[in-house]
Amino acid sequence: MRTIFLGLEIARKALQAHQAAMNVTSHNIANANTPGYTRQVPHLLQETVPLSGLFVPPHLKNIGLGTDVDEIRRMRDKFLDLQIRQESRTGAYWNTIDKGLEQVEVIFGEPGESGLSQIFDRFWNTWQELAKSPESQASRVLVAETGSLLAQALNHTYMQLEAQRSELNEEVAIKVQEVNNYIQQIYDLNQQIVRVAPAGGNINDYKDQLDVLVENLSKVLSVQVKENQNGTYTIVLQGRILVNDRERSFLNLSPNASGMYEVFLENGPRVDFTYQNGELKAILDLRDVIVPKYQEALDTLAMGLRDAVNTVHRMGFTLEEPPQRGGDFFIGDGAKDLAVNPEIPENPEKIAASLSGAPGDGGNALAIAQLRGRPVVSGSTPDDFYRGIVSRLGVEREEAQRIAKNQELLVQQLENRRESISGVSLDEEMTNLIRYQYAYQAASLLVRTIDEMLDTLVNRIR
Repeated sequence: MRTIFLGLEIARKALQAHQAAMNVTSHNIANANTPGYTRQVPHLLQETVPLSGLFVPPHLKNIGLGTDVDEIRRMRDKFLDLQIRQESRTGAYWNTIDKGLEQVEVIFGEPGESGLSQIFDRFWNTWQELAKSPESQASRVLVAETGSLLAQALNHTYMQLEAQRSELNEEVAIKVQEVNNYIQQIYDLNQQIVRVAPAGGNINDYKDQLDVLVENLSKVLSVQVKENQNGTYTIVLQGRILVNDRERSFLNLSPNASGMYEVFLENGPRVDFTYQNGELKAILDLRDVIVPKYQEALDTLAMGLRDAVNTVHRMGFTLEEPPQRGGDFFIGDGAKDLAVNPEIPENPEKIAASLSGAPGDGGNALAIAQLRGRPVVSGSTPDDFYRGIVSRLGVEREEAQRIAKNQELLVQQLENRRESISGVSLDEEMTNLIRYQYAYQAASLLVRTIDEMLDTLVNRIR
């Protein structure tokens, strides 16, 4: 009797185990297209029970007690997760740099009719035409207007770059808020795991959500991720805990003297981005290094042009009666405020086109036109210096695109490898479903067989 009822217990355990396995398989099938879902596998473990007693045969003293699902495993490769986080972070950095450089290219508008190179051409050409007819009022007005147009183009380009810096500054605040949201969500999931895990509950779905959040956070910041024994995650930045299962700490913003946000740890020091990577680092590099570099180049161009033109202009004579020495043609301290001397548009005769003061002499206008081919801006001609700015911008963007593309291919390869481990194959799950179904049917048959044995033993033996 004892052996028969033991068989019934074995059948019961088999029914429960394979029913649980079918439920896990059903869960996999239902989430085949759920982003971030990790395939789960029931781990069936054989059970053994020690039997003792005077009338128990030796070969039955350690008989098997069937099977049980001791855990439901997530098919996850932690090393692949680490690689994907690192490479995705690098890819996010270069994607952000690429987008920022694309916006700088749009601001410069090269090549195009609205670009500075076209306006430079018109500026030099008007001086050339003035040299041919220095007494022409129309030519003088055109020189003044083209000079103003060039100065305004430099002003506009500089201010657009300044506006881009302001937008990037606001994006820093957005990204910090995004990081704080991730920290809060990770903390909430950690708390749910702490409540469920000690009672033996399944936390696999919570851990899937944690992995998605950690990957998203890792694209923004370089953080250290540690999985604790209870299944929760600890996130560390710059040696300080951002979040674990007991506490959370947010990032704070504080504007510096120029109004640009700096990022601080809560009740702690400023975040050191020297060895950081990711989207936030890219935004700060664009705001504090890359865009200011092009603003500085525009300042150099504007000041070199101003000084060269003014130097030659002061050497000439105006068309006034009597002729006067020329004054400054351009005024201003940089590309931001470069402008034509307001006296010149009001009185174009103040343009010093003559080298000798004699009527019909356009030698000084010609000398200014010839500045186009002289190294007056940091050892380069104005046109060459500006082309150098544009060329450098094109090379930097091309490099950013190349690295971003390579990172995208690398991350895709790593994700394909992870998908082969963690992804749900419907064919495989259907096969498992059939396998568990047949095992369940066999256990049911075992129950029926034992029932017949008991019926024979109890009701048919006289």
